[in-house]
Amino acid sequence: MKNALLIGLCAFTLGSASSVMASQITISESSKSSSAHSLLQFVSSDSQITKGAENFVINMAQRGIDFLSDQEISQERRTKEFKKLLETSFDMKTLARFSMGRHWRTATDKQKKEYLALFEKMIINVYSRRFGEYEGQKFDVRQSRPEGKRDHIVTSYIVPEEGQEVQVDWRIRYRSGKYKVVDVIVEGVSMAVTQRSDFSAVIQRGGGKVSVLLDHLRK
Repeated sequence: MKNALLIGLCAFTLGSASSVMASQITISESSKSSSAHSLLQFVSSDSQITKGAENFVINMAQRGIDFLSDQEISQERRTKEFKKLLETSFDMKTLARFSMGRHWRTATDKQKKEYLALFEKMIINVYSRRFGEYEGQKFDVRQSRPEGKRDHIVTSYIVPEEGQEVQVDWRIRYRSGKYKVVDVIVEGVSMAVTQRSDFSAVIQRGGGKVSVLLDHLRK
């Protein structure tokens, strides 16, 4: 505002030609102000999404701890609750496609459909067993940050009563107003990348056929 006022006074003193120039400069100053405001809004929005990703992980973990630590519910009920948690919190299709890698493009529609179903079943079984080992350790979310254009990394630690704490990073993707887990990184090791490597090895041993991976998952 102060700059615009000074420019206006100079324009009035120097005449009409300078007035046009001053007007252009005033518009330029206004554009800069608008751009700065837009940038602040963007940064603020991005910061809010990052904080939202952090809260998403905290709430997800609390839901899991609630039923994992409940000794009165059966294992069958615990598995069902865990299945529901994974279905609502994890982006199964993104995880599945990434894990199959380039072979996704060569799979038929029928193979893709069966693969997605088998993959979800496998993830539920694997994570149910791993989280089933929970013995009251503290879950501590300590920081979060943007990662690339679409994702956010939420860093947490599993803190036992004794021994070394374990770092678990959650890659969260915000899309269509929803947060979803697209990877879990334990002590620097990506579960998604590991799964992709395993699946690729299975397919390569089977001569590059997707059907071999499906047979592997059925078993």
